[in-house]
Amino acid sequence: MAYVNADGLEILTAGEAGTAAKRGTAVSPKKALVMTLTGTDLGSSADTPQDHDAFIPAGSYITSASLIVTTAWTSAGSATLTIGAYQQDGTTVDADGIDATVALAALAANKGVACDGALVGGTATVGANDVYIEANYGTAAFTAGEAKLVIEYIEP
Repeated sequence: MAYVNADGLEILTAGEAGTAAKRGTAVSPKKALVMTLTGTDLGSSADTPQDHDAFIPAGSYITSASLIVTTAWTSAGSATLTIGAYQQDGTTVDADGIDATVALAALAANKGVACDGALVGGTATVGANDVYIEANYGTAAFTAGEAKLVIEYIEP
């Protein structure tokens, strides 16, 4: 005999079966990849992903990407930040698919950047292969800076 517990949940007993849902579920389908970017660790071209790096699974759709600056980025020149997607062997999927040439002024402490690359919130998925996220600088190297990159996606 079914009963309702103190949390308001219906508890089924004695082999009773609940009613199957007709459509959908109540859980969020979104997942997130979170990584720390450090300005002084970046090269002028994207690194090849390492074994065991986090990745976004093949066929996933990126709903949003945000860069939250925790330590101001500095440079002796007019450095820019580009964030892209790559296969595990380093093959480019979209070199600026997360964001292209983020200006140094946008990378001040306690600021956020809403990334707007072609892979973010558009009509394309990440493609047929898992993708790894890598960043690089343009124009000049960064001499300081740190930020959290949060990429939300839906896996098929």
